Amino acid sequence: TPEELEKLQAHYMYVDDWARGVVADENTALLSIPSVHDPSLAPDGHAVLHIYTPATEDYTKWEHLDRRSDEYKALKEERSQFLWKVLLKVIPDIRERVTIQKIGTPLTHARFLRRYRGSYGPAIKAGEAS
Repeated sequence: TPEELEKLQAHYMYVDDWARGVVADENTALLSIPSVHDPSLAPDGHAVLHIYTPATEDYTKWEHLDRRSDEYKALKEERSQFLWKVLLKVIPDIRERVTIQKIGTPLTHARFLRRYRGSYGPAIKAGEAS
């Protein structure tokens, strides 16, 4: 609802354990909800959410897979669970409310975005640049 959307922030950064650092596997996620500022980005009664890991996904887990294979689909589902865990902290009933879900992987990024080894996000190393 519009009232619920007003209570949300447009951006969240989640770090599970700062001692592990922001580049540790399944430790950091970034969440963007652009419809907080512009409700016209989604149909009435809906919002747009984009959650991702900041280029921390190990490409070697994916590079040998065929994107049409059951193994790929299973890994895609498995690796998305961390993102769901983070989303549930912000919107506890998100799983019941989702109407469209698209899960991208490093292979998706390599194929559609032409990203080297499926990376996603800026080429800035944590702790080395800002």
